[in-house]
Amino acid sequence: MSQTHSLTLSRWHKVAERLSREFTDSVGSSRTCLSQTVVSAFLGDEQEQFLQQQTQNAMDNLQRAFRIQDTLAQIRQTVGDANVHEGISLKLAEFYKLNRRIKVLSELIESQSAEMVTPAQLRNLPRDYVADGASYDSRRPKIRVRMLDLPALDSLQAQLDASRVRAYALADEIADLNRAKVSVTLEPEMASIAGL
Repeated sequence: MSQTHSLTLSRWHKVAERLSREFTDSVGSSRTCLSQTVVSAFLGDEQEQFLQQQTQNAMDNLQRAFRIQDTLAQIRQTVGDANVHEGISLKLAEFYKLNRRIKVLSELIESQSAEMVTPAQLRNLPRDYVADGASYDSRRPKIRVRMLDLPALDSLQAQLDASRVRAYALADEIADLNRAKVSVTLEPEMASIAGL
């Protein structure tokens, strides 16, 4: 008989992870049996019965995997609806945007180095440091040019700092919102697999 379970959103995420792993394992073992079983010879009726039993077990396991998949879809739908209702979806979209921005800004700032020269400093390089034919690349190193001046670098750093602060705040807000409880009705088999 089905039973209703009321858990926090964060807990439902963990339940979904468990069920997803169980689905993957069940499908994998069924697939292995149903499509990769090999024998070197016919060994008699006992072998045939054993292989038929293995086939039946794999088919049962596959149907179990599909029941898990149905339950996962039900949980994800409920959690997704709750995420929208609680405003988590909007905050997650903002959080992912900020994390990608932080990555880009960090890479740009960290790529700047002391050996780089500004475009204005290029004119101060020795005259014999210019290209001297086709063998230039093999005899002289390339000059790394600092395309960002200090005000531009400071601006990027300020954007990075502000993005990090906002991302931290959003992560905390999302964690708080994930404490909301939702109820899902599960079959006993699925509740058992999920550890409920």
